[in-house]
Amino acid sequence: MHIKNLHIFPIKSIKKITVLLSALALAALLFTAGCGSATGSGDGMEGALSASGIPTPPTEPEAELTRSPSPSPTPTPALGCLTPEEATDTILSFLDSGHYGVALVSDDLAIGSDDYYTFLISLRGSAIEPLVLVNKQSGELKCILADNTLAEITAHPLYRETDDVPIDWNGTYIIVDEDGALRSYILLCQTDDEHFEFTAYSYLESQVEELSGVARISGREASFTSDAGAELSFSWSGGNLVLEHSHQKGAGSLTGIYAYTENQDSKVVTVSPQEAVDRLSGMEAQAAGLTGDMQDYFFYVQDDITIMSDRLCYNVLVYSNEENRLFYREQLFVTLDGKTVYRQEKTSGDLHIFSLQ
Repeated sequence: MHIKNLHIFPIKSIKKITVLLSALALAALLFTAGCGSATGSGDGMEGALSASGIPTPPTEPEAELTRSPSPSPTPTPALGCLTPEEATDTILSFLDSGHYGVALVSDDLAIGSDDYYTFLISLRGSAIEPLVLVNKQSGELKCILADNTLAEITAHPLYRETDDVPIDWNGTYIIVDEDGALRSYILLCQTDDEHFEFTAYSYLESQVEELSGVARISGREASFTSDAGAELSFSWSGGNLVLEHSHQKGAGSLTGIYAYTENQDSKVVTVSPQEAVDRLSGMEAQAAGLTGDMQDYFFYVQDDITIMSDRLCYNVLVYSNEENRLFYREQLFVTLDGKTVYRQEKTSGDLHIFSLQ
């Protein structure tokens, strides 16, 4: 259902209009009373002037006026409606986790004949879209998407079918940006009932962050603390892996909601650095921008991981040996699966791609 020309009449606005009209009516009555006392011929009190020359209002007004009360910050729900607190509890029950923040965005959204509360869910300050709507009468949950379209709550990434979903601490999980670029991924491999090994990568532009270790399992959650003080908290929301990353410098870049994938391109290390060098040694030197035989060169694999064409790669420096001295010749990039090598021209920046299979 697409929402067009959505007309919303906030309850707060109506109350403000009521107060304004009451104030105007009160001012009109006082002005009328004042004018009458200045021109009337009563007992003298009604025509008396104050020291400033302004007519004195009658001592006994003709009608008792009652000022409308000021609107309360939060409208009182109608009988039978959920309160904002009850609606928040509905969201928290749906999330079934204390890791998330829930904020009330709007309490007066009207769509057709239905009234909704609008909530934003966040994880360590990062918004998790789409927004969630709670029907004030029925408590039914909906989503409102970025294109102003209503959707079922199943469209939310935190939706879970049931608490009985079996937990499998194995597989590759990814976060993909809106433009389809891979932002983060993590590989899990469970070793026993209480532990699993993991390797996680997250990158922005050319900066890559890597963290690996052994996490301890506790029910539907797991945790890890590195020697440097970095902390990871793992939990599940349906089939999605929820990861919180913190360290001494603040919020880590690995935080997010990861979806399971079988895409081979997003798997973590499948060959070691030495295996990558061995595969480079078997390719043609000309393809690598070199002369002679690849066996005559020395290779140095740097510790950092580099991104080439949206792929994580080993950064390999190639040196020649001349009179017992090493001279830098070329820089090559081997994908972590050991299947592809990239070479970038120093002057033009053109990228050459070769297969190592």
